[in-house]
Amino acid sequence: MKVTRWPAFCLFAALIIAAIAMEDNNETTPKEQIFERNQALLVGEDTDLSATWYCVSGTVGGSGIADHEILIGNPSNSPANSTIIVIPVLAPKQLTTDDGVMGGDEKPETLQLTSVTTEVTTPERSMTSITLSEIEGVNGEYAAAFIQSDVGSLIVEHRLSGLVGTSQAPCASNASVEWNFASGTTRTGVREIISVFNPFPDNAVLDIAFTADGRTRRPEAYSGLVLPPGNLLPIDITDVVTLAATVGARVETRIGRIIAERMILFGDEFQPLGLSTEIGSPSLSQLWAFPGGFDTDFPSSVVIYNPSTSSEAEVDVEIILDIETGSYIEPISIRIKPGSSEEVLFGQRDENTEETYALDASSRIPRGIPYWVVVRSLNKVPIVSERSIISSPNSSKTSGSNLGTDFSGREHFAIATNGEGELAILHPADDRLTLVHIYAYSQGQVYESQVFEVSAKSRKIIDLRQLGIPNNSVLRIVSSEPVSIERYLGSEVEGEWSRLPVAGSSLVQLEIEPPNYE
Repeated sequence: MKVTRWPAFCLFAALIIAAIAMEDNNETTPKEQIFERNQALLVGEDTDLSATWYCVSGTVGGSGIADHEILIGNPSNSPANSTIIVIPVLAPKQLTTDDGVMGGDEKPETLQLTSVTTEVTTPERSMTSITLSEIEGVNGEYAAAFIQSDVGSLIVEHRLSGLVGTSQAPCASNASVEWNFASGTTRTGVREIISVFNPFPDNAVLDIAFTADGRTRRPEAYSGLVLPPGNLLPIDITDVVTLAATVGARVETRIGRIIAERMILFGDEFQPLGLSTEIGSPSLSQLWAFPGGFDTDFPSSVVIYNPSTSSEAEVDVEIILDIETGSYIEPISIRIKPGSSEEVLFGQRDENTEETYALDASSRIPRGIPYWVVVRSLNKVPIVSERSIISSPNSSKTSGSNLGTDFSGREHFAIATNGEGELAILHPADDRLTLVHIYAYSQGQVYESQVFEVSAKSRKIIDLRQLGIPNNSVLRIVSSEPVSIERYLGSEVEGEWSRLPVAGSSLVQLEIEPPNYE
């Protein structure tokens, strides 16, 4: 009997063609990298049954240091009923040695006060604010707030106001086993306070390490530190590592999960230079972006911290001009030893200080051309990176530090108490543009912007004043492709950049192709 093999050959050929076609489709269809690391700034869906937020830094004692105000935004079509639990504490007692390092086995002492609970209703498509010190029964000096709501898409930020300035930043939506800070400081005239909060019913055991002056310090007092359930611990870093221009910090738990937030106070009531607050990064990343760029008229810099105990990080700092035909700027290559940090200066030096920078990029940047910055670990050692601005009495700019962004998403949120400020929207993909639409929810109404285009691997700065954003608005920024966003709060001469919360369902890993030098 004659056996024909043509059907089998045809089927085999068809399978090969189909496989090639699928491979081609995979190459042309963009792939989104699912975010696998912990992230603290996540907003839930309308269909979620609840939302939880933690606002850790701030004061309530009437000292005027950093009065703690909670901002609750409700973009949903239903009223949001929220429970706010205030956890107050008296200032802890810190013990230091002559060289400025915590000494002995003495643990920091705190006096935890009775928690106070209050209920708040935020109408649909609106925002409300509540000052913690005005809640009946709240005493003490420092206070954290634990917010729970029956609306899953709730957004919570907090604003700190004091004699040296005002700072507004998102609160944390998640706890973590680690928190990282790159650019703290305890230079003359500055106080840095890291507040750690344990919201869970079991003890948390944690270790805190500090990096300054090229070496890592692990104070015995902060090794195996037990934080009881529901306790808040404000740690004045000024008493732990003294007179350091740049201080990196890493908070890790042996048992449990916590939330850590940093507050920095620059100057005093006679010479106010700024107030800055920031939730730490709950994970490290190989890539950080600063869509807002850096101000070359002031001493602004990027700080890269490598908390590894054994691996050196090989890092490139890439300066990307907004003008494609601009001059080529070679990346700044840095080797960062384990447990140390490096700083790259972008703005002008402050002539009133003797501070020097090992790496100065200010001369590489063409005058008057806007730019943004990418920090990339070339050898895959994860790092954390922050922007730092140090003001002077002669400057109208305020001092502060804030983390770069290490994620992208299609839906970002913010609370705008006034119509001032900017959004820096970075579109990291290099082969397609994205469309951006901004919604503002205020007093039950919805306002829409026109649709903006952001080209591939570029950014767009949007002035909120030109959009006519109403006061006390909840902003929802929707993009057709994943983007990374920084927000600038304040006027042209005073303010600071910060990250934005992102919808958890749209969160993806930040991916930016390295520059092509050919």
